[in-house]
Amino acid sequence: MAIGIATIALYAAAIIFALVQIQRTVDLTPPERLVWTVAVLCAPVIGSLVWFALGPHPFGLRLSQGPH
Repeated sequence: MAIGIATIALYAAAIIFALVQIQRTVDLTPPERLVWTVAVLCAPVIGSLVWFALGPHPFGLRLSQGPH
């Protein structure tokens, strides 16, 4: 039982940490921030893992090509 609660707490903490990092990243435009937030909320495990592993611009991809 304690392991299950600890796992859920760790899972929730990772998602919250990812969302906070997304909101604090100044390199993201508002649409990019929205896409990352939706990705983490809709697919929390995959979205969070991709955010932590690859960062805000995986493979150098951007939603816009204008000045940042």
